[in-house]
Amino acid sequence: MIVVALPEILADLGASISWGSWIIVSYLVAMAAVQPLGGSLGDRYGRRLMVTIGLLVFLLASVAAAVAPNVEVLIGARTSQAIAGAIALPNGSALVRTLVPRELHGRMFGLIGVGIGAAAAFGPPLGGLVADAYGWRWIFAANFAVILPALVLVLNLPRSARQLDAGRFDLLGAGLLLTALVSLAMAATVWRVPGVPALAAYACGATGIVTGTWFWRHVRRVAAPILDLALFTRPGYLPAGLTVMFSNMTMYAIFLALPLFGARLLGWQPREVGLLLAGMSVPMMLMGPLAGSLADRRGPRLPALLGCAVTMAGVTALAFVDIDWSRRDFLLPLIAVGTGLGISSAPVYAAALQAARNEEAGRAGGLFSTLRYLGSIVCSAAIAAILGATASVAQFRLLFSLLIVAAAAALLAAGLLPGRLLPASGRGEPASPVDAGSDRKADAART
Repeated sequence: MIVVALPEILADLGASISWGSWIIVSYLVAMAAVQPLGGSLGDRYGRRLMVTIGLLVFLLASVAAAVAPNVEVLIGARTSQAIAGAIALPNGSALVRTLVPRELHGRMFGLIGVGIGAAAAFGPPLGGLVADAYGWRWIFAANFAVILPALVLVLNLPRSARQLDAGRFDLLGAGLLLTALVSLAMAATVWRVPGVPALAAYACGATGIVTGTWFWRHVRRVAAPILDLALFTRPGYLPAGLTVMFSNMTMYAIFLALPLFGARLLGWQPREVGLLLAGMSVPMMLMGPLAGSLADRRGPRLPALLGCAVTMAGVTALAFVDIDWSRRDFLLPLIAVGTGLGISSAPVYAAALQAARNEEAGRAGGLFSTLRYLGSIVCSAAIAAILGATASVAQFRLLFSLLIVAAAAALLAAGLLPGRLLPASGRGEPASPVDAGSDRKADAART
């Protein structure tokens, strides 16, 4: 919703266009960096609690954004929103993972895909309507209509178990992980913000590499690390993460590049671009439950491969974009991309979370979401590097040609997914050590 109102926001607050980049970059970086930490906190202290805290903080940050007197306060509020979302989102996914039977995971994550597709389809036009009718501040106030019902629903969920034997909280690991992810994300984005010296990107990159190496050595020595890198060795987890990273790179690049092409080269209005992008968003929304159901029956590999192949076909068509293209010429490739993304997203999501144990579902969901946001960050940096201040048809063709490579990488990663999801093993959180001991005694008595 906020993207369409960005010019009005900057004009009202008397801020330059460089501040507009920070409004977007700060949210992406915080979302990418904090989600593994948010998921780990949920695994340790309870996922329902973390979702509740995340929603409440998001609500307060929305109030701060709605009444922001200047752009600096607005950026702070946006960053707080991202941190709150990064706490809530992975734990929401983990609750689905632990409370829903395994044989329904594909369909449930397909329904989550419906929500994501609906947000992508209706967010921009709704944001334009709200901003035109009431002003940009009401875009943030509109969050009340979503978060308050969500809080009621979350408070009616069963309480999730805490890890009673988790040991001391890995504070050093949390600090290293956060520093590494923030630094690397800033290295990929800060150089494209006007007024920031190029040296800042190199400094962020060096900081990210040093702290990332330190973190990698740290988690190998700690009994209960903030993030268990052994997740990457679980069957299906790394392929799922790579698939979603490259797929999101493709989707996000189209969402960012097509409005630029329409505005700069074709003279389209934001409303026209928003309606055209719905051609990609609506198929994403419709295909999610169907693909999830197929994954429940046939496993994640087949629908993920099919979806990535269809996405690649749509991106390949966009690589031949020309200035004399009509809206229909754009619509068919966008429908193909949206259909492919809708088919692949739910199976990949289910495969990633099923690769993790119940007690680490939050960490698995957080790391998976971080990989997804890294795809967004990399493609936004690529767009800035390729298109620059003045973009030509040849530059857009180059960008879409590189997206073919990203779509092909997603297709290759999808081929490494497991052919079948793990067999059903019941509902709920893993038992605590005391409960597990009682269950074993009861089983022995029954035997």
